Amino acid sequence: MSYKLVIVESPAKCQKIESYLGSGFKCIASYGHIQELPGIKNIEMDNNFHPNFQPLQSKSQQITKIRTMINKASEVLIATDDDREGEGIGWHLCEVFSLPLTTKRIIFHEITKTAIQRAVANPGRLNLDLVHAQQARQILDVLVGYKISPILWQHISRNSKTGLSAGRCQTPALRIVYDNQKDIDASPGKKVYNTTGYFTQLNLPFALNHNFEIISFNSATNTMEDYLEKSVEFDHIYSCSKPKSTTKNPPTPFTTSSLQQKASSELNISPKETMSICQTLYEAGLITYMRTDSTTFSLEFIQKASDFIKDKYGDPYLNENVNSLSERKVEKPKKGKKSKKEEENNAQEAHEAIRPTDVTMEKIADSYSAKERKMYNLIWSVTVESCMSPAKYLSIAAKITAPMDKEYKHNEELAEFAGWKIVRGYDKENSNYTFLLTIKNKSKVNYNKITAKVSIKDLKSHYTEAKLVQLLEEKGIGRPSTFSSLIDKIQERGYVKKDNVTGKKIKCVDYELEKDELQEIEDEREFGNEKNKLVIQPLGVLVLEFLLQHFDKLFDYEYTKNMEANLDSISKGDKIWYDLCKECSDDIDDCSKDLKTLDKKVINIDDTHVFMIGKYGPVIKKQEGEKTIFINCRKDLDMDKLEKGEYELEEMIEKQSGKKVIGKYKKDDVVLKKGKFGNYIEWGSNKKSLNGIQKEIEDITMEDLIPIIENKVTLNTSIVREINYEISIRNGKYGHYIYYKTKKMTKPKFIKLVGFKGDYNTCPKEEIEEYVSKN
Repeated sequence: MSYKLVIVESPAKCQKIESYLGSGFKCIASYGHIQELPGIKNIEMDNNFHPNFQPLQSKSQQITKIRTMINKASEVLIATDDDREGEGIGWHLCEVFSLPLTTKRIIFHEITKTAIQRAVANPGRLNLDLVHAQQARQILDVLVGYKISPILWQHISRNSKTGLSAGRCQTPALRIVYDNQKDIDASPGKKVYNTTGYFTQLNLPFALNHNFEIISFNSATNTMEDYLEKSVEFDHIYSCSKPKSTTKNPPTPFTTSSLQQKASSELNISPKETMSICQTLYEAGLITYMRTDSTTFSLEFIQKASDFIKDKYGDPYLNENVNSLSERKVEKPKKGKKSKKEEENNAQEAHEAIRPTDVTMEKIADSYSAKERKMYNLIWSVTVESCMSPAKYLSIAAKITAPMDKEYKHNEELAEFAGWKIVRGYDKENSNYTFLLTIKNKSKVNYNKITAKVSIKDLKSHYTEAKLVQLLEEKGIGRPSTFSSLIDKIQERGYVKKDNVTGKKIKCVDYELEKDELQEIEDEREFGNEKNKLVIQPLGVLVLEFLLQHFDKLFDYEYTKNMEANLDSISKGDKIWYDLCKECSDDIDDCSKDLKTLDKKVINIDDTHVFMIGKYGPVIKKQEGEKTIFINCRKDLDMDKLEKGEYELEEMIEKQSGKKVIGKYKKDDVVLKKGKFGNYIEWGSNKKSLNGIQKEIEDITMEDLIPIIENKVTLNTSIVREINYEISIRNGKYGHYIYYKTKKMTKPKFIKLVGFKGDYNTCPKEEIEEYVSKN
């Protein structure tokens, strides 16, 4: 019996799609891209940069399966994701399986019965302009990576383990972190006194509208003491403004970028994990497609959301302009009449903001993970809030006069109408607001206490992942769908580390005035402590400064932004794709022409020691005659201080303790430890004695350890096939089985292969990962 075949990217969609379309349809997944552009040799430079794609070896079995199903199908429908990459995958499906480019292309943004059936009823065709944009992007990435990365290896290090590389968008992303570090180093902040007066029977804090700057504690303390002494006899006069109506507008619906930022700041979930969680929710039919620039909803959804809001909260809570959320800015056609392709595309679903597919589903089942439930709740809440009325508040500003023509301020607000704030809760009452209105204007009030504490003003901080996402979007670097991978890549390369930052200790002289007694409090505090921030590493500084010195034009923010704009122009049919490739290739060649005579980057420390980037990261190289020794150095070195010669050798050497992270093997930290029976290393779930190495612990480097680690790996003959760092096929007493263990699991899970359909020796790794997730 023949059938219509729907080809999607992810296998998790197949079962739902088949159930929605009925017995006349079958669905199969491509598991993403099925072809690759292995390297620069596959690009015909003299033939308008024609790319010669090759089938992915890891997808060979899946390609065979798809071909078999296509041969038996009466019709094929391409249903890859509605983005640049999805359109490219659709084109590759046509090329590999000899399908005509007029093959039906269906688009949906939610996996619901209505959306799937509507997409099938309104098919379009592949957008070849979008395909050209995708392929141009791929070629540009290969040109930058394969032409510039070897120059990094030649002049900095052939770092084969972390893989030194330059990237069209990766390097500008690194530059943002680098520029911020420069600002931090150049702006240590100003020491000031923050002064707070505690007034009224409620002991409310009023902030002084002036910071006394501390140039030196002697001069500052005299000024501060003078102010506080004058406060003792000063008549503090109270005044309060009349209540003023203010409104707080509802949030804007989520785009990819804004969701990544919110999830990072509110849920402490990284952009990469956010996209992974949303993929799960999307494939389960719970939310719409998570790669979108749109902040609008369909009129159909707005109607359902409106009914829900009126039923749950009441008519006043529905925004009277809610239908404006469906408005889209549509480019006018250049010459009156729309093309056939435009008409076909407009018949299909347009992109929407990220939202739940069913607005009445406030929570999802407990069978989902805690993070998945939190993510859904965040998306549901913001979606509903965005359709609701503004919140209305009454606000007051209370002031109290102070010596030296200064004044104290305290603001309060009271909810008049909750509006969208009702969704996640709000303070219905505010006793402070009510109390402040009872105090007579121009009446004298006495302080209960006045404190003056040392603080650092204008202290710049390192970026969070959420902030970096925001800046990538503002500067036009990459697309929202690539932000998470860019942030992940600069960390994976060892250029940037997500880390806690230890602040600087400062001796402080604080003051506290009660009645007429002034107390001086000496203290030592840390300022500038930060948690989970993106910190550039010495390797990142060296790489970025080299690239800026020789390829500044290529990695300029404006150049990268214009490149994205040109890719958008290609996708609209306004620019020829290979012209952009030639422009970029010429720019790279122009920057590279004088680099052949450059030496490898090293920094001299003294006559026998130099700082350099070794095979496994930054090291100190010591030369003793013909003997070369590599010494591990600190990972937090300031490269400016290093190049100026401001470090002593002892300061640079990594301090030894009972254990230390000496490097990485694959994705696991390699930890060097001292044990009861001598030195040993740990990586992942593995341990290995180092008694065979005749070196002091401080002289042991990754070069010494790699052969031992790799011997350990090859000795494990029970591993039949390694799927990833958590999953492998192993040979046991009763035959082959799946070994599964994450870092959080105390014990591994052993999964039988009896129910696995297919050849686990050669099938795509994704099939085994999918099988594990269901067991």
